[in-house]
Amino acid sequence: MTFHLDPAELRACAAAVADTGARVVAGAARAPAADPAPRWATSAALAGLADAARRRLSAIGADIEAGARQIGAAVDDYQDADDRAAGRLRDALWS
Repeated sequence: MTFHLDPAELRACAAAVADTGARVVAGAARAPAADPAPRWATSAALAGLADAARRRLSAIGADIEAGARQIGAAVDDYQDADDRAAGRLRDALWS
């Protein structure tokens, strides 16, 4: 089985994933605060729920961005390993 990896495509994928994460974080930050009026018994609970949802969305966006960084790091590691293997092959062929 042949394994082919296109670093440029993976870097583009990582950039798109990072952009998605950034949009999630930005969207959570732009969410309007809960309006506590009228003052019902559930108003405080609603405000707390809205705040919890905003924090969770921010955390999800940050996790998505971290995943994008991991994709980039994996591509870097793969390219480094591939370069080392190519160097060993080149040395073996020309020695």
